[in-house]
Amino acid sequence: MKNLIIIGVGGFAREVYWHAQFSHGFNTEWTIKGFLDGDVKLADEEYKKLPENVPVLGDVDSYKISADDVFACAVGTPQARKKLVEKILNRGGEFINIISKNSFVMPSVKLGRGVIVCSYNSVGDSANIKDFVTINCNNSIGHDVSIGEFSCIMSNINISGEVNIEQEVFVANSAVLVPKIKVEKNSYIGAGSVVLKKVRAGAKVFGNPAFEV
Repeated sequence: MKNLIIIGVGGFAREVYWHAQFSHGFNTEWTIKGFLDGDVKLADEEYKKLPENVPVLGDVDSYKISADDVFACAVGTPQARKKLVEKILNRGGEFINIISKNSFVMPSVKLGRGVIVCSYNSVGDSANIKDFVTINCNNSIGHDVSIGEFSCIMSNINISGEVNIEQEVFVANSAVLVPKIKVEKNSYIGAGSVVLKKVRAGAKVFGNPAFEV
């Protein structure tokens, strides 16, 4: 039995803690050991919100990895998540996928490592969800969609078939992406945006139709 350590102590980390208990592998392949602080120490009020009897084991920089440890990074910002993940990988740490049993991930979907899929998602035929992608709740991800490394898909989003999202992209709540568009790396799609055309690398887009700001 492996011991899961959740990287992060904020609100999303607390959510992942509960999602993990309804995910494939819980109490059969791994159990939850505790949390790790990221780069920024939060206010004391945040620590008080963590589940009782689930310890904060230290921080990513100082924690000594054990042979039976596995990790999941519950930090929403793509660039911050990448930095924290790389610190663990560079010391030989292993990341697992957290896939909620309440989501329907079709058998033909290709999943990388360190992927988090929270509850009530539909991930369509032959989608490719790459390493360290985070998918929050209530999303529809169509057939043949590709989502690049470290990207974050928030909630209530509709990603139509054959959309290509590159690495380190953040898609905020309730966005809609029409079929076959490309979203280039390090870009940001604002909440409620309707994306009708390619989003260039590093751009921030908002609105219906989405426009660059």
